[in-house]
Amino acid sequence: MAMILILDDRATNRSIYARLASVIEDNVSVEVFGNPVDALEWLEGNRVDLVITDFKMPEMDGAEFTRHFRALPGGAGVPVLVVTAHDDRSFRVRALDAGATDFLQSPIDHFELVTRARNLLALGRRVQGEPVAAAEPPARPAALDPLQVHGAEGLARILDSLPAQVSAADRDGRCIYANAAFAAAVGARPSELLGAGPTLLFGPDRGERSRRADLEVLARGAPLPPYREEGAGGHLLTSKAPLRDARGTVTAVITTSIPLGPEPER
Repeated sequence: MAMILILDDRATNRSIYARLASVIEDNVSVEVFGNPVDALEWLEGNRVDLVITDFKMPEMDGAEFTRHFRALPGGAGVPVLVVTAHDDRSFRVRALDAGATDFLQSPIDHFELVTRARNLLALGRRVQGEPVAAAEPPARPAALDPLQVHGAEGLARILDSLPAQVSAADRDGRCIYANAAFAAAVGARPSELLGAGPTLLFGPDRGERSRRADLEVLARGAPLPPYREEGAGGHLLTSKAPLRDARGTVTAVITTSIPLGPEPER
């Protein structure tokens, strides 16, 4: 049974990562912390198989946390995945120099996080000479869309339980996925949104802005920094990231919007 530690000072991120971690493989246990000092105290008496940590946190950043963790008994061979929203190469260099195994920039592609974490668990077991707990999943056909691969139904159930509104649009702007929170926000069922364009999903103004942002992601092949926008019921913190197929080609854009509530009165 794999033990995964998740460290992030934002409760929303902890919730999302914990739910995604539960589908990495069978019988996963997850411990979550919002403070790196608390996490290190717990790690002194407990064993983990994978650490997923934010970079910018109070008291110490992800690089310093990783350095302290590596010095603990048993910490040298455990994979550490560092996640950050900051597009700063120095963060990556510092994290890797401190002993991080991999680095992922947010807004994250949920499918990529699950795949990377699964691969890191297997790597950690090989490094420590342990048997791999489960067989590697069969190679997926190159023609399949990432949303149709084996295990996507389980991941879709996890996405439906998130407080964030998650949707994906193909290169032509048609909706190919919507989770329950997104569908509820627009007053529809997820299945009713498939094939819909941005104007139908968001209205003319927001739909036009969303499509422009999607085109920028498709052109750059890189995520956009999170931005604040007005949605149904209040303000949202929205992020967009490319969704790639098995060959690495960007085939769609995944959009994640976290409700922030109504704009406070001034």
